[in-house]
Parts: sequence; C-alpha cells; structure tokens
Amino acid sequence: MYRRIQLINAYKRHDDQDQYEFIQGLMGISASEVADAWIDKLRGPDRSLPNNAHFYFTEKGWREVGRPVLEACGRSGQRCRVIRIKENEIDVVWRDKHTGFEVAGQPKRSKPTVRRPAL
Repeated sequence: MYRRIQLINAYKRHDDQDQYEFIQGLMGISASEVADAWIDKLRGPDRSLPNNAHFYFTEKGWREVGRPVLEACGRSGQRCRVIRIKENEIDVVWRDKHTGFEVAGQPKRSKPTVRRPAL
C-alpha cells in the first residue's frame, strides 16, 4: 500500500466573498511544524520526473515520516487528506533506494486497443 498526503488550503479572491480550496502535495504551503516533520527525512529524486508523477510513502516511509507529518497537521490545524493506493495501481518511475521511504509514480498506461483491418 502506498500513501500520499495532500494539504488542503483555503483562499479568498479579492473581488469575491466566497472561500475556495486548493489541494497540493507536501511541498506546498503549510505550517512550519508540518514542514519540519518531513524536510530533513525525504531525499527526492536526483533527476527530473514526468509531469504527472506523484510522490507516495512506502509502508516504511509511512511509519517513520508519514504518520508524524499527519500528527503535525493535526497539531497545527493544517487540513489534509490521505490518498491510499495499491502498489500495482501505478507505474513507479522513481524509488528512494537510500531510505526506502518514498516512490514516485504515474498512472498506469492503458493497454493499446487492437484494431482489426477493414475488410
């Protein structure tokens, strides 16, 4: 099982009374307590990744980094949600081989359809 923490933040446009929400990953806007919970523990890739890749905690990473980040979100009042996926639901494009805490994956490619020749 892989897990991803998404931070939920709110904003108001200057010309509108409504409040809007936006969702982002851990590197987004958050309380310093939340950033302190992960900043020195996650390495990140040493190369560029596809634009549609997302970072996920492995089981080990969830125990050692993810849960403390979630607790920091609770203490600081940072709204968040956890996305869980099975390991076979994504194509892993990068894996942290040093700590084993995180992977980066992108949606699986659909199998190409086989077209029959016209008769």
